[in-house]
Amino acid sequence: MEMPPTRYGSVEMPDVKVAKGSTAILQTDWRVEGMLPDGRIFYVEVKAGFVFDGASIPRALWRLCGHPLEAPRIAASLAHDWIYAAKACARADADAIYREICRLVGISAICRNVEYGTLWAFGWIAWRSHTVDERSFALTHGALELEQKKEKTHE
Repeated sequence: MEMPPTRYGSVEMPDVKVAKGSTAILQTDWRVEGMLPDGRIFYVEVKAGFVFDGASIPRALWRLCGHPLEAPRIAASLAHDWIYAAKACARADADAIYREICRLVGISAICRNVEYGTLWAFGWIAWRSHTVDERSFALTHGALELEQKKEKTHE
């Protein structure tokens, strides 16, 4: 049996154990870095033990975009789910990080833009759904470094 790749593009795939239903548990610490279209650099680190449910892709789109917990999408899903749970940055930045990680791992422009559009339209539901306990747990299981937007200077 052939093992799936452990790296897609520049991104190491997270080591996860899929539990019942559509939940996964990160088995080892994981880190990803990239650059947003506006030039800001980001680093997301998630620690072992973080539980997440993957991309919120409507079942009707699974044939086009793939299962929410499959590689390589699982890397973007893990980072995004952690950022949302921790509320580590603005929601728009979290969604932009998701789309950029999707690009880094080679997900097609069509799929990543459909998924980004879905996040833009419906992500507020997940953004608001995390309890104080879930946020506290997330904050102990990861970190985000995101450069601040640069001020425009008028000369």
